[in-house]
Amino acid sequence: ALRDECPEDLQPAIFDNDWPLTIWYRIEEFQLVSLKIIAEALLLCSPAYLNKTSLPLCVSGELESQSLAFSKPCTLWASPANAGSLALADEIAAAFAPDRETAGLTICTTDDRPASATHLLLYLNEDTFVSDERLAEQVTQARQDRLPIVMAHENDPDLG
Repeated sequence: ALRDECPEDLQPAIFDNDWPLTIWYRIEEFQLVSLKIIAEALLLCSPAYLNKTSLPLCVSGELESQSLAFSKPCTLWASPANAGSLALADEIAAAFAPDRETAGLTICTTDDRPASATHLLLYLNEDTFVSDERLAEQVTQARQDRLPIVMAHENDPDLG
């Protein structure tokens, strides 16, 4: 749709050069991430950084520069019935590695809800409730049990 709206003589330079796609978020903390991505792309095109492929940019006070920890132990249940939740749980665990135990995070990937679960990870994309009918039952049960549900909505169009 965007390509069709762009003047034809500009289309190759804009759409065919593998420029990094930056998603603009409305929430302030995520806008900082978007701005950092844009700043990095601009700097990498400048003469001083042409030989670089990435830059270690950070914004003062951003979450990426802070150590993450829970105030009390957390067991996050990523059900195999929720396609994609296992990969997301791995990403979350990696954010705490190598200090996951100190941070108070345990990831559980059993088919049935473990008694120790403090939260259910619900990975949302276009296939969430069509891949495994058990997921709807698990979410219903979690709600009945008042188990907190952490919902993560996929923003990458390639991932649904």
